[in-house]
Amino acid sequence: MINDIPVISIDGLASSGKSTISKKLSKSLGFYILDSGILYRTFAYLKTMKNIDTFDADCIASLIKDLSLEPTEDLSFNVLFESNNITEKLYYEEVGLLASSISKNEMIRSALLPLQHACIQSPGLIANGRDMGTKVFPNSVLKLYFIADLDIRAQRRFNQLIKNGSKPNLQDIRKFIKDRDEKDINRDISPLKAAKDAIIIDSSQLNIDSILDKILELYKITGT
Repeated sequence: MINDIPVISIDGLASSGKSTISKKLSKSLGFYILDSGILYRTFAYLKTMKNIDTFDADCIASLIKDLSLEPTEDLSFNVLFESNNITEKLYYEEVGLLASSISKNEMIRSALLPLQHACIQSPGLIANGRDMGTKVFPNSVLKLYFIADLDIRAQRRFNQLIKNGSKPNLQDIRKFIKDRDEKDINRDISPLKAAKDAIIIDSSQLNIDSILDKILELYKITGT
């Protein structure tokens, strides 16, 4: 917690419900949401558009100076580069694929810390990612770590893609998520793991409203 503004960090496995619960929690508490993935998508987009060297410290520092996160009315953040809103451009498929490798870059992860810390806005912040409670916001008033059965997570992702008009293959999705778990957990830079003081939430059999009620009760206990 910085300047007495509470931060709730939510880390965990892919498709375990982090984004969904973050939105529900934001609506209930009126807190802003930071999805750290959007920052790595930003560097992936800039690498694609400007052919930047993401392993050049001076280049990274220069880009960071031109980046800012602007709070929005819906309690999220727009990404501005050279004062231009590039948020919508960050969700192209090719950007997402490149963002996965960008997120392993320690220089970029470190350079982004001040930008993420600047997102702490009153009345509070929900930080959703993979090292929010362990590295980015270690003083969070409440740290949550989401897990769920692999098959259930694959089915959730499958259903989401179907809803969006895609024609996915369930087994391919399962393999992709399993491979991503292994890479996230075993990577050298900021590996995916629960903070020592994090509360583990298994979303396999719980509905979203039950999880929300549980988290709101946990937040009350913090006395913030």
